[in-house]
Amino acid sequence: MTPLPYWPRLLGAAFASMYVGVSKTKFLQDVGTVWPEPIRLGRRLVWDRLALDRAADGLSDHNDNADPLMGALNDS
Repeated sequence: MTPLPYWPRLLGAAFASMYVGVSKTKFLQDVGTVWPEPIRLGRRLVWDRLALDRAADGLSDHNDNADPLMGALNDS
């Protein structure tokens, strides 16, 4: 498959699963728990790329406030 030059804002299940790096089957199994619910556009279901980013951020133990400099910047 040819890589996309950019990721569209709204992704169907196949592209949403590729975007987060899991199989389509696993992605659909985890919708509503790990991944956000889709948006219905007519008969089509799509996922907002930014909502997928937020969900992935929640999976990570990375916390910007753990960095003292980032914490100080966020507090100002």
